Amino acid sequence: MKKIVLTLLFFTTVFAQTSAMQLFDESRQALSNGNLELAGEKIRAAIDADKGNDQLRKEFDRLNRLRNKANNSNRAVQDGRFDDAIIGFKEVLDSIPKHIPALFGLAKAYEGKKDYTAAITYYKQSLSLDSNHNDSKKSIQNIAKKLYNSGNKDYKNGNLENAMSKYRQVLEINNRFYQAHFALGILYKSMGNISQAIQSYEAALSIRKFDKGWYNLGLAHKANGDFNNAKKAFEETVKLNKKYYKAHKSLGEVFIDLEQYDDAVASLKAAIAIKSNYSAAYHALGITYGKEKLEDYNRSAEALEKAVELSPRVMLSWFHLSEAYNELGECEKAKEAALEAIDLKKNFGGSWFQLGIAEYCNATGNKSNAINHFERARNDRQWRKMAEYEIDKVRNPEKYE
Repeated sequence: MKKIVLTLLFFTTVFAQTSAMQLFDESRQALSNGNLELAGEKIRAAIDADKGNDQLRKEFDRLNRLRNKANNSNRAVQDGRFDDAIIGFKEVLDSIPKHIPALFGLAKAYEGKKDYTAAITYYKQSLSLDSNHNDSKKSIQNIAKKLYNSGNKDYKNGNLENAMSKYRQVLEINNRFYQAHFALGILYKSMGNISQAIQSYEAALSIRKFDKGWYNLGLAHKANGDFNNAKKAFEETVKLNKKYYKAHKSLGEVFIDLEQYDDAVASLKAAIAIKSNYSAAYHALGITYGKEKLEDYNRSAEALEKAVELSPRVMLSWFHLSEAYNELGECEKAKEAALEAIDLKKNFGGSWFQLGIAEYCNATGNKSNAINHFERARNDRQWRKMAEYEIDKVRNPEKYE
């Protein structure tokens, strides 16, 4: 009987030791897979199976130290001690390279230090081990938003290169972040790179159709001299947002460029109907009714009078108003408008030219003063030939009878 009991105890001990070592192997496997919690559970079960095994207790203590280090590192992130957290998480990962909580915590620590490149690297490592790790996905998108907002601040402060770098980083994270494509378009246009601006606007619009995207694409095409594509973009803008008065005005200006003056009038009036104090639309409307276009000078003068009433510091509005008055034969009003333009920009030959026309007043005015004004216009190369023609006309009227 005693032999039977001893035999049973022997086999029980052997079985327990075998079971403990199996659990120890399972703990190691769990650790290899990055599962520190499961590894801890397995080692505790192994110790229960073989309480006298010193190796198992040492492994338990090692895992416990790693768990404590990970917890302390998480607290360091919460306290803003990012360097301490980085050291701690890296020590954990040296032992457990696939431990997702440590990878995620390390990424958070780098994010806290605004080292977004390193942070994204570790968030992506977490996702490579668990593609459904939503916290990593959300954190990556949050970094994209932070970089985008930081890029906007750099742009406003004139740090264009920094802004460009951050917008590009956003797109490396998420190429469908349409706002970053749009922001790059704004930046490229401000730097004079119109073709790149157009590509960026089109990239943004391929992801999402929005009014500002179409409007800025239209401005870029217009700056590039591509009036047909500018027209299409502005038309798309007002389809999406009928109240976008700037787009109506810009569409009107493109119609002027395309010599479609009736359409220009319609678009400019649409802009004014939305914003009744829109001086730029009145200015463009005055030009549309003016010389070498519709040549309805009463309406041209009416629109330009409103333009200068709303924005009296716009030199070209005064210049075109003077031109309209001269065409109507209202010489004194033309003089006043030309002088207003000259006060705003003394070296613009066009204003001196209109002042000369008004002074001469169809041969009823002061010829000497008119010639002096044309001489001033002649100093502007752009107006030289026209000024010389008028000077000759005043001096030798018989040649032009």
